[in-house]
Amino acid sequence: MNITSIQWGDSTVNPAMGCAGCELFPESPRRLMSQVDDVLNNTKPSHRPEGGALESWSPGTAREIMERCIHRQVESIRSHPGYHAEHHRDRLTTTNIWHMRRVFAEEVGRLYGKEAAEQALAVIHRQVTCYAAKLHLNRGYSILNPGRGINRGYAPTFETLTRFPGRVATMARTRDLLGTSDPNSPWKDGLPRLIFISDMGDALSHHSSEHLAWLEREVLEPVRSDKGRRHLWLWLTKRPRNMALFAEKTGGFPPNVCAMTTLTSGDRRSLLRLDQIRQVQASSRGLSVEPLWERIPPEDLDLTGIDWLILGGESGDRKARPFDLAWARELRDHCREQGVAFFLKQLGRNPVLTGDPLRLEDPHGGDWSEWPADLRVREFPDVFWNYRPVPGELVPVRPSSVKGGKATVQGNGSAEAA
Repeated sequence: MNITSIQWGDSTVNPAMGCAGCELFPESPRRLMSQVDDVLNNTKPSHRPEGGALESWSPGTAREIMERCIHRQVESIRSHPGYHAEHHRDRLTTTNIWHMRRVFAEEVGRLYGKEAAEQALAVIHRQVTCYAAKLHLNRGYSILNPGRGINRGYAPTFETLTRFPGRVATMARTRDLLGTSDPNSPWKDGLPRLIFISDMGDALSHHSSEHLAWLEREVLEPVRSDKGRRHLWLWLTKRPRNMALFAEKTGGFPPNVCAMTTLTSGDRRSLLRLDQIRQVQASSRGLSVEPLWERIPPEDLDLTGIDWLILGGESGDRKARPFDLAWARELRDHCREQGVAFFLKQLGRNPVLTGDPLRLEDPHGGDWSEWPADLRVREFPDVFWNYRPVPGELVPVRPSSVKGGKATVQGNGSAEAA
């Protein structure tokens, strides 16, 4: 897309759509069903239908019920003219779990009662939160709606990594934004076009030699071209180990690529990504700490080798996880101590201030005019400001009141020193 509403970019491009899964879209559907088992094993419904007893719920029950629901549905559509055997599959997948979630809950309710059904449905909603996945779930194949085809430009299912040749080359030819300004996003004034790679999946879900060679042709060659060098490319992956392997095989990323990964909590899996992104041969590295689900203690967040940290709360429906503004202030101060640019993107659907909900008009919490003034901080790393697309040509110009390379833009649009 030439224009994006994502606050830290100007455009997005997806050389591949889809993803092998992560904590926002479970890569293991069996584990997702096990989460349902765990919750219902500890649920004590106040009402049970005659003959039903939640005590009889055992490990594997959720999977058995869901697989039975999926099988019945697939059998019922095999003669439908829209049936597609490759994608309307009779198997447990996260896509099928999502589409069948209400049918599954009805079956759980019939056998174990309404409260058990509500609990089971809540688990699925809590585990499937990726916005890119949900767009695919609404635009790709569904066993509940076999007559629906795929929206143009999307993967058939989110689990199916699908390549779209030529997208990055087309984006590389878009107009240069160096030296321009936009009153709606003054924090980006003076920078080149900022292009977010892979906002609708993870192009590095696979790391076969053939796939990495394809990515070199389809991504790095356009980025390194005369047209591509005019822009800054922000490449996000939840598989920084694959990114490090790719960068090593291709001689390191060019200076206009920022290697980025995602953290959602302070658990071992998230923090392992931080260690792995440091191994990527790149001139700049960033963290997208979004959605942040829990506090990350600063002592656990070693920012050595990191240039940029983007922070955000969870958006989505009203059941989104809370985002404590104390976490944001703590990470902002930690970034300042470590010399890392800090960018607060959004407060999410359920921000919390001093223990109480903070009611906002913007359902994503992205309108910073509603925030406490001290949190209106949107910075970019020095390397972005110092980047020179072609020696001797126009270079990024910081707002005149910015010192030290990090623009902290207040809600009134004026830039102040960080």
